[in-house]
Amino acid sequence: MSSIKKIIKRFSLLVMAVMALALMVTGCSKSEPTEASKPVTITFWHTHNAQETPTLEAIVKDFEAKNPNIKVELQAVPFDGGQNKFKTAAQAGNAPDVFRSECAWTPQFAALGLLAPIDDLVTAEDKADFLPVAAAAYQFKGKTYGLPQVTDALALLYNKKMFQEAGVAVPKTMDEFLAVAQKLTNKDKGQYGFAMRGDSYWVQPFVWAFGGGLIDINDLSVQINNAGSVKGLQFVIDLKDKYGVIPNEMDFANDYQNVMVGFKSGKYAMILNGPWATADLLADGEFKDANNLGIAVIPAGPEGKFGSPMGGHGFVISANTKNREAAYKLIQFVTSKENEAKFASANNLLPARKSAYDLDELKNNRIISDFKAVVEKATARPMIPEGGEIYTEFTPNYQAALAGKKTAQQAWDDVAAAWNKLLKK
Repeated sequence: MSSIKKIIKRFSLLVMAVMALALMVTGCSKSEPTEASKPVTITFWHTHNAQETPTLEAIVKDFEAKNPNIKVELQAVPFDGGQNKFKTAAQAGNAPDVFRSECAWTPQFAALGLLAPIDDLVTAEDKADFLPVAAAAYQFKGKTYGLPQVTDALALLYNKKMFQEAGVAVPKTMDEFLAVAQKLTNKDKGQYGFAMRGDSYWVQPFVWAFGGGLIDINDLSVQINNAGSVKGLQFVIDLKDKYGVIPNEMDFANDYQNVMVGFKSGKYAMILNGPWATADLLADGEFKDANNLGIAVIPAGPEGKFGSPMGGHGFVISANTKNREAAYKLIQFVTSKENEAKFASANNLLPARKSAYDLDELKNNRIISDFKAVVEKATARPMIPEGGEIYTEFTPNYQAALAGKKTAQQAWDDVAAAWNKLLKK
């Protein structure tokens, strides 16, 4: 009997010890919240324009309501200069937790070690749902550094009413494009067939159409000053100087707004722009009736070649964040199919998720479906660490050629020299 009593006593002591340990663990969990439940603040820099920002603000407010322990501090950053602003802040250790990065900026940020890889956080479902070209822009040397939000490409936008009144069809070749622009130009009325920007991003379709190129990502050979690239630039110069189908005076500092205002007022019959511009275009003027806005693939060159720069934006996480998981939770929420569809519906942007296009609000959106056809034929820009910096010398040399200060060959030779230096060749 004494041995049985000893066993019972030992068992009782063991039970009491386990209960005491359980109480200690419970007490610790109450006094020390887990990482997931700790209140955190995520700083979030974005580059959305004035039309798009309200959509983001509403989505972030929804996120905070569903995640009460995560507060988001939003800060708008102008797109121009956004790349350098983030890089400078990150190198000084003052980067925001989350940044909206243009696709061409991401390889440089990753190469400099400024971004946190997120491969361990991205689900297999998400990987399969993002459009491959859009997702590829946020990968560098085998690692994933962001989630894509929107994709885009420049399209030929045209005034359907002006086309119908002139009896012309949508041009499919550059020869047809010139003929249509000539027919729709009436200088006595202050009307031009086409308006061209002085930003080199907008000249790329002409470079590709005439058989030119930018930088080969495989061997980093510079192609901007080859024969095709020079022909493409010369064609644009001739539109102004030889054929007079675009205004002779170009205000480079304000040309984006000037082109948009002129197109909305019926001064210009055709322009190049992307889906981000449609919210502004449809607000008033010629395109208050959305059916009057024509959207088409940019015409092909003499050998049937064509192209439009593939763009897009996504969200990356700073390498010096102290809240990587909370930051990821935020960008995953903003890039969900429902929220990408909200952005698309409100601003006529193109989602980066395949599943978003299957939602009812996008299936019957003519603007989005027309732009989707444009994106499917777009051309990828050089996704290299230096890709976001090629425009530093690209644009001023392009503008010098448009202003008659350099020949097409001289302008592109100077760009080529700058790019070879950038690439340390």
